[in-house]
Amino acid sequence: MSQTVGRARGAMVGFTSGQRAIVAVAGLALLLGAFGLTRWIAQPTWTPLYGNLSGSDANAIVEQLRSDNVQYKLSDGGSTVLVPQAQVYGLRVELSGKGLPAGDSSNGGYSLLDKQGITATDFQQNVAYRRALEGEMDKTLEAIDGVRAAVVHLALPKKDVFATEQDKPTASVLLELQPGTTLDRGQVRSITHLVAGAVEGLDPSDVTVSDSAGNLLSSPETGADGASAIAGETDQQTAQFEDRMSTALQQMLDRVLGPGRSVVRVNAQLDFSSHDTTSERYLSATGALPLSEATVSETYNGAAPGAGGTLGQTFPSLTAVAGATAGGNYARQQRTVDNAVGKVVERDQAAPGSVQRMTVAVVLDAKSAGTVDPNQVQQLVANAVGLDPKRGDTVQVDKIPFDTTAAAAASKELKAAQAQASTAGYLDLGKKAGMGLLAALVAFFVLRRGKRDIVVEATASDLPDEPGILMSGERPAIGAGPAALSPQEDAINRERMREEVAQLVDAQPEDVAQMLQTWLAERNA
Repeated sequence: MSQTVGRARGAMVGFTSGQRAIVAVAGLALLLGAFGLTRWIAQPTWTPLYGNLSGSDANAIVEQLRSDNVQYKLSDGGSTVLVPQAQVYGLRVELSGKGLPAGDSSNGGYSLLDKQGITATDFQQNVAYRRALEGEMDKTLEAIDGVRAAVVHLALPKKDVFATEQDKPTASVLLELQPGTTLDRGQVRSITHLVAGAVEGLDPSDVTVSDSAGNLLSSPETGADGASAIAGETDQQTAQFEDRMSTALQQMLDRVLGPGRSVVRVNAQLDFSSHDTTSERYLSATGALPLSEATVSETYNGAAPGAGGTLGQTFPSLTAVAGATAGGNYARQQRTVDNAVGKVVERDQAAPGSVQRMTVAVVLDAKSAGTVDPNQVQQLVANAVGLDPKRGDTVQVDKIPFDTTAAAAASKELKAAQAQASTAGYLDLGKKAGMGLLAALVAFFVLRRGKRDIVVEATASDLPDEPGILMSGERPAIGAGPAALSPQEDAINRERMREEVAQLVDAQPEDVAQMLQTWLAERNA
């Protein structure tokens, strides 16, 4: 240990002031880096304990964490409490046992009905029921992704048994959305149907939905299911269909003709009406056994004509009546067969959104697509979109020279901007390289000067005073050596210097000889 410390002290003594400053700065930077790394490793991983908290709940949870000496952080404007990850589950169980978070006590859902007393009037009961219903719907809407808070107000008219027409209930919904969150038409419709389904007799068109910024999302005038909303959805679906077909055709033509040599536009008329058709058909199976079969046969054989007489006569014998004919024969055959008959019931439901008519327009650049056959392109486009002439679909392909002045100007500006950016990048790189080279040269010269001082000091201290080399018995005053050193430290320094000089002589004998010659020349001068 003492030798190591002595060598370190000897090395520091041999350094110049610049080298000592560099070593001190490097040591200080190392200590600061180690301290920062230790602090960073010691920092816990923060995890949300609760989110979307009201002001009262956040205050109660923070006070409880402070009393328990638990580290915490607040985010999302104070609505989210962060704690170390290792303590999340334990703190949730502990805070749940203390009734935190308690929620908004002013609108606590159906729990308000538990506080009703026997002295409550009908008005109080109706108000408590309305508040409970509003609180439950608040909690339901806050469970939707992107909704931070929700407030629902209901207008429930009093029912009158003697009135022929009853007033309809209405509802208004105020939503506070997460930052950067927007609701589309489908989500707004979902909210209106959720609220309407929770209130008896409430129609979705009587629900007004607004956000915290004051934007009207739906109202009874527009209606979530009204004509305006339906028209907007149909237009959006039609535009999406046209864009999808145009993109597919444009990609195909770009692969065939090259980018920028064609333009495709698709116009479609979609049928959004729904159709429901039911048809029945009866089928007879040939060769199948009948379900039942019945045969009826009747025959009759007539006898000789019977004797006839006059009513009231008492003669024992009968005399034939005039006009009687001889007996006849009668036969009847009847066969009834019940065959198995199959019944087929078909129900055809046509989903809305089918294509009624579609037209496609394709324009080719006459300059770059001069040898392309428009008829061939028309056939390709027709097959790609599934053209149906029966419904009036058409495809038109024309060659027209494109106006490329704007594209050329944009390309020129882009090239100029790229060249300017490239030049700026090269200049920045040159500055950085120059600064790095300057720092390297400064470090090189500082180290070279320190090493030269050490070598000169070692040479002046350890070489014998020979008359052929030293013109006098005095030591040269080049590179002042360390002062006030103990004999042990002086011996260690001399031994180290001898080793360094020997290594330097073995590695660079010519440089050492030239340095000694220069030193002798300066000495003689």
